[in-house]
Amino acid sequence: MIGIKLHTELVSLVETGIGEVILTLKRGEEEKQIIIAECGLSDVVYESAIDYYLDNEHWTQEHFDDYWENGGEDKEIDNYIDGIVDLYDDDSAWEELNW
Repeated sequence: MIGIKLHTELVSLVETGIGEVILTLKRGEEEKQIIIAECGLSDVVYESAIDYYLDNEHWTQEHFDDYWENGGEDKEIDNYIDGIVDLYDDDSAWEELNW
């Protein structure tokens, strides 16, 4: 029997009025929701991105601010979401959501 490789897809991303960000992911016929931020997605991604660019790429705060304000925020959020979807494309990671 040949198994079918399932892929995880993003169904929706909802940010509530209190700042929670809820992703709905689908794999085959199964859907699951996860909360990826409790205080707003931009804040979560900002903290991660600033740490990376200042520490690893040795950018100045001014360089980062310019990047963030000129399209970097959207790019980093897209990359963050893509990374989460990719993470749960793995069978074992997907199964961990069954807790």
